[in-house]
Amino acid sequence: MESLLQVLKRKSMLEEQFPILRSGFDDLDSSPAILRRRTVSLLGARPGMGRSTLAAQIAANVAEAGGRVGWFSTVRTNSEVVDKILRVKPALLYPQSIALEDRIGDVRELRFAITKSGKQFDLVVIDDLQGMYHNSRRGQVVFNSGLICSAIREVARTQNTAFLILSRLKRRPEYRRNHIPLPTDLPQWSNIKGAIDSVFLLYREGYYVSEDSRFQIGALLAGPNPERYAELPLIWDKSNSLFLPYNEMLV
Repeated sequence: MESLLQVLKRKSMLEEQFPILRSGFDDLDSSPAILRRRTVSLLGARPGMGRSTLAAQIAANVAEAGGRVGWFSTVRTNSEVVDKILRVKPALLYPQSIALEDRIGDVRELRFAITKSGKQFDLVVIDDLQGMYHNSRRGQVVFNSGLICSAIREVARTQNTAFLILSRLKRRPEYRRNHIPLPTDLPQWSNIKGAIDSVFLLYREGYYVSEDSRFQIGALLAGPNPERYAELPLIWDKSNSLFLPYNEMLV
């Protein structure tokens, strides 16, 4: 057991070592926070659940708050990323604060691009993990998510940057009665879990059940310890295809 004083000291040390980077969603900035400087967070979801939409909203919010964002995509062109960001934030105040790159898949090239950019990134989004790779000493292309996440975490620590890595999930949630995702649904989870700081799994029941209502409840199953989760609520605006901060008056 811990005393109240011990818990407060531990939280204070965490805030000092890994300060929260505000995402624009109050519930996602609580404990556990989705973005902390010098850490790597993994955001996983089934295709079509809204993973990249939520990431685009967070990136736009960070930029509008005066932060600098880097978006590295292995699955979308820069033009497609621009369309996604402007769809969730049509009147983005500081578009020059978001740098885009769609030609990097090698984790070493990613690290070089970030460290040699000459500008400090507050947030880096990687879309997505399954498209990343590294070259072995023999020149072979290796898809090892654990090694990739470890290399990215090293960059996060040295650059004082928050990393948000997007990842697909296997089909397993679709065969469960409640459809709730689990960390083991992430590809190569056994390799990844020791190389990231937090994991967040996006879920909305409306993805599986047809609903007529405009506003639907969503949630991030979140935690710094992948085996112990908090449920961070969100609202999915079906009409505009974006997430809203949770408001019980809407549902």
